[in-house]
Amino acid sequence: MKLPAYTRCRVLHSPNNKQSGLALITVLFIFALVSLMAISMQQRQALDIAQASTTFTQSQAMQLVMSAEEIAKAGLSFDLNRDINQSEEWDTASELWNQAFPTQIDNAFVEVRIRDLQGLFNLNWLHPAASNPSLALARFKRLITIVDPLFSDASAVANNLRDWFTPSSSANYIYENNTPPYRAGEIVMTHPSELKLVEGVTNELFYALEPHITALPSSIQLNINTTTAKVLSAWDSALSETDAEALVKKTRSGSCGKDRGVALYKTVSDFMSDPIIEAITSKATSTVPATIVAADFAVNSTYFSILSRVTLDIDGDTINDADINTESILRRKPNSTGNNDGFTGIIYRDLSRKPEDHNHLKIVDCT
Repeated sequence: MKLPAYTRCRVLHSPNNKQSGLALITVLFIFALVSLMAISMQQRQALDIAQASTTFTQSQAMQLVMSAEEIAKAGLSFDLNRDINQSEEWDTASELWNQAFPTQIDNAFVEVRIRDLQGLFNLNWLHPAASNPSLALARFKRLITIVDPLFSDASAVANNLRDWFTPSSSANYIYENNTPPYRAGEIVMTHPSELKLVEGVTNELFYALEPHITALPSSIQLNINTTTAKVLSAWDSALSETDAEALVKKTRSGSCGKDRGVALYKTVSDFMSDPIIEAITSKATSTVPATIVAADFAVNSTYFSILSRVTLDIDGDTINDADINTESILRRKPNSTGNNDGFTGIIYRDLSRKPEDHNHLKIVDCT
């Protein structure tokens, strides 16, 4: 039987059909909401996994850095023990520790390089408490001119560094007017990067100086067996860079670990009696004293820099998952009895180094 038209309308638009449509929309909305939540949870889980993986990789790389430091410490301690036992207490550029040590360990590549910091110019020699800050001031001026001949404000920068060390210096107003303001250190530096705070030191100048400078206790002497020609030629205006190159060449054997007892100055007296040095010191008079004196030099070292690089490739895609570059300053010193059981350890660690810093800073090799 055919229903009337108004009856069919009432069936199509009945309350039950409206409720079914609303339920369907509600189900679809809940499904979409649950799907978004699931996707969000999946993305968050992926981020957590990636973060945990990165943290683990970085931690693994740092453990390798610590291990590299321990190996360097062991090597330098062994070197000191041997020197003491054989009565050959000198550190030279020809020794085995003065070369790169690259090692592949599974998916990690570790490279260690050691620098003798006592072969560099110590910025703290300009501190008022140093033995001769006036001479150090003149030497620093010459060093700036040598490493960066185009730099025109060597005297100003050297004077500013002297003022930086001087307590209650009137130069403080320069730094207090900077943005942000700060004050001069008035104490010895702990790292050569502090030089960048001194007025007049540009990034370009610091980059040129960096391989030749350090920041050690002001009483530390220059190791003539590991120094650079530029540092040595800055010692006296009468010492040309050519003559300094000739002096430095006598401490380079051209091989690692060989001729260690030949290519060096065994004593400071040997250095002072070198014809090049004697030609300068012989001109000294009572009114013009010599600026090259034995008290400024040494033939062995206490402070070293350990440059470490660790790269990790976990997934084997040739892209490093971790690349950590550090510089650690190590103090190696025997005790008063002469045995190497005094303090030997890391006193400073710089985690801001970059891969290019290794070749930039390591300029004295055993070859």
